[in-house]
Amino acid sequence: MIVEALISFFDFIFSPFLMLKPHLSLFLVSSLITFLIILINKFCIDKKKVEELKKKMEELRIKVANAQKLGNLEEANKFLNELLKTNTEHLRQSLKALLLTLVLISLVFPWIKYRYGGMSINLPFNLPLIGSSFSWFIWYALVSFTVGWILRKLLGG
Repeated sequence: MIVEALISFFDFIFSPFLMLKPHLSLFLVSSLITFLIILINKFCIDKKKVEELKKKMEELRIKVANAQKLGNLEEANKFLNELLKTNTEHLRQSLKALLLTLVLISLVFPWIKYRYGGMSINLPFNLPLIGSSFSWFIWYALVSFTVGWILRKLLGG
């Protein structure tokens, strides 16, 4: 019942794309989903804070290593605890975006599989490690990685 409702919903949302050939339609759907994921990451992750946390973690790793070399276990443990706290904050920054992305993907992927599950893409040339014929999922992944890379370059992040 829920799956049928999601299929109807996404059929309605993506109906302009569904009038196109399946490989072009899936190209547009995966491009749109990739764009949404990039927007989620852009608005949910504070890049400045993440960069600061990465720098702090690297400094703490160096301090831990130096304290261990000197045999100062108390100081090494102090820095290690601080490193763990910083790492937890770093993970917390990424978790919001990850959860929203997982929700989006878990809602859209069943519809994509339903719509494009039997589709096969045939290219007039071979791609290394992939070949000239592949499934909807490989097509989705190729489009998503390529469009994602281009959009990140264009959006500066």
